[in-house]
Amino acid sequence: MSEHISWSDDLLVGVEAIDSDHKKLFELMNRLLASPTHGEAAVNQAIGDLSSYTKRHFAAEIASMDRTAYPERGAHAYEHEHLIFQLENIIDRLMMSGASSVDSELTRLLKDWLCNHIMTFDVKYAAFLRESGQTG
Repeated sequence: MSEHISWSDDLLVGVEAIDSDHKKLFELMNRLLASPTHGEAAVNQAIGDLSSYTKRHFAAEIASMDRTAYPERGAHAYEHEHLIFQLENIIDRLMMSGASSVDSELTRLLKDWLCNHIMTFDVKYAAFLRESGQTG
């Protein structure tokens, strides 16, 4: 895997905790994408780190939505579950077949999904927080 996924301030949603987590997710994605050049142990570590952090971020975001009574929580949570399913499926294949077998698919999933999710779902949640005077 050799591609790099660039962070852009256009992806900022204006909620510090969410923006900080998103930047960290980009960092972890890029570590995963660069890891094959560092060997199998680096790939395994990068996969574990990305998967764990993604699940923690999603859990924190859903807990925030529960606290703030976000009306679109269900659809947002479904999007999280769908990504976890896709990510785990690709990771399973990556572990069985090697990085080259899912290289472009993983890169596309990470780039498209995270950017689209941020710009669609997270932007709406951030707007809800601002409009309701809540911080999450």
